[in-house]
Amino acid sequence: MSFLDHFAYKAFGESFYKREKRFAAFKTRLRQAHFPVTLSQYLASTLLYALLGGFLGGIVGGGLGWKLLSKPENSISSILDALRLESLTKTPKLLAGLSGLISFFALFAVIFGFAYLLPHFQAEIRKSQIDRSLLPATTYMYALTKGGMPLFAVFRSLSQHTLILGETAEEIRGIVRDMDYLGKDLLSAIEAAKVRTPSENFKEFLEGLSFVANSGNVKEYLKNKTNQYQELAEHANKAFLQKLDVLAEVYVTALVAGPLFIMITLIMLHFFRTSTTQVLYILIYVIIPLATLFYLVLLDMAGELSLNPEKVSLSPPLLNLKDIPEKATEIEEIEESKLIKKIYYCAKIQRLKKALLNPFALMIKEPKYSLLLSLPLALLYLAYGPRFFYLNSSFSLSLNPKFRAGNLHDLDFITWLDDYLIHFALIVLIPFIIFYELRARKKRQYDDLLPDFLKNLASMNASGILLTNALVLMADSRLGVLSKELKKVKEELAWGNSISIALLRLEARIGTASASKILNTLIRANESTSDLKSVLYISSEQVKNEEKMKKERASQMAIYIFTIYISFVVFLFIVYVLSVYFFPETAAFKGVKGDIVNLGFDTDEYTMLMFHSAIIQGSCSGLVAGKMGQGSMYLGLKYSVSMIILAYIVFNVFV
Repeated sequence: MSFLDHFAYKAFGESFYKREKRFAAFKTRLRQAHFPVTLSQYLASTLLYALLGGFLGGIVGGGLGWKLLSKPENSISSILDALRLESLTKTPKLLAGLSGLISFFALFAVIFGFAYLLPHFQAEIRKSQIDRSLLPATTYMYALTKGGMPLFAVFRSLSQHTLILGETAEEIRGIVRDMDYLGKDLLSAIEAAKVRTPSENFKEFLEGLSFVANSGNVKEYLKNKTNQYQELAEHANKAFLQKLDVLAEVYVTALVAGPLFIMITLIMLHFFRTSTTQVLYILIYVIIPLATLFYLVLLDMAGELSLNPEKVSLSPPLLNLKDIPEKATEIEEIEESKLIKKIYYCAKIQRLKKALLNPFALMIKEPKYSLLLSLPLALLYLAYGPRFFYLNSSFSLSLNPKFRAGNLHDLDFITWLDDYLIHFALIVLIPFIIFYELRARKKRQYDDLLPDFLKNLASMNASGILLTNALVLMADSRLGVLSKELKKVKEELAWGNSISIALLRLEARIGTASASKILNTLIRANESTSDLKSVLYISSEQVKNEEKMKKERASQMAIYIFTIYISFVVFLFIVYVLSVYFFPETAAFKGVKGDIVNLGFDTDEYTMLMFHSAIIQGSCSGLVAGKMGQGSMYLGLKYSVSMIILAYIVFNVFV
């Protein structure tokens, strides 16, 4: 804890500790959110930070109030005069103090309220994560109990895979911890977990499990629960797709058609009031990006969008040297340590040499390394590309606080600058997109081949072939990209590695969530039971069901991508029509025409704004299309780039 946390507890901790009964519900939420802090400490720190934030806010608010109200020529004073509240301007100190007081209470309430509600939000997030991970976790438990593993051993195995099997494994980990360190029996630990969990579904699962734990029907109970959660997952998938339908309509209406309507309205209002141009700048450069960011957060809160979620990266397991017997050697210990360092150094050199000889393989494995190539090229382009402009033209950019370009030289500079920035972004992003798409495609191929892999493995095991021999035989089968990885498994087994080590390294190389669940289940079953056939069939059925839901979701999500593309094309067409036909006609007449007054319409400035609005809308729409269609903003970069290129061609060729 920090010094401020210690000070907060000394100042307010005892007071909150005496009143813990009043915050019983909040204490439960803290535990459900897994916040590693006591109730009194959390509330004391929250109160102190809220007071400090409110104090700083009061100073800033009071200072701004004094600056805005102390001079009669300020706009705030003019507004008060217009509202016949000019008497208030005679007491600026009072108003400044009132402004500071309001700022203090407002910021205090915001900070304290946010910190107070944070455990509730975190508990709700964990609840949804537990509910989503119940199916793979119960399938894992059913597969191992079907193979003959005791329930507590299954719990211990599950608790070791929280990165793979999610928050349900984290809850089971709490049960194992209570039994190991607090001396509780299984039923007592389950009862404590029922109080601790934020998920009603998991609580209901534990209640049934505690009832059947002593009756010997655990295997049948887990089978029924697996089937039940599979049906719930299918219903949840359909409900989620319906929710996405609504969100897609909201996006097209509120973030594509809405800004377009407001832009046209502001352009028309320019005939009556020129200050609407400032609002147009704010709409294009601030409101549209921020609204898109808020919408992306909303999509994240809606549920798991990704069709191929990746697990947390795990390094390949090392060889367990304890299993290898030591042999006497004449090499001294110092000399031996030098040899070991030399081996590690040679291994690093070998990896570096491999990366330099085949950089594309490295970039496919980690697309971010493509930036090491594309970013210097883009910077080189920026360094030498603008030189022609500097040598052949002169300009001076004047900063204008009214958000307007100001004069022709400024517009020339901005249109020149945005061209180079777009080129810069394309040079940086296109290589990254290519390699990221190649990696995503490869991982999808792995997941598509897993059902066939498990089916063949189960049939071989049912025929009496051991798992090791089955893997060796399957290395020569036709399983696409998976065959190459299985050949590496065959080589590792030939060198004497255990099957567990070989499969763990296979999991690290494939790197998808589905592969991690399946291969870890296979490893644990192989280590603990002889009935491997049942485990393989159960895992195979799980993968089939997951692939079925993925295909259903993928076919539906393709519609959202098409919808967003159509909405962007409509947006682009309308701003094109405005730039080519409406703006020139508007600037053609002067003075008064009927009830409309031309107050000076800058065609170049408004064309620039339409171009920038198309670029910004395309960038945002592409990210939303990737998030809704494929569950990842990275996968949406290709849509953003394609829309930016389309808008750039339209405005540079046809406008």
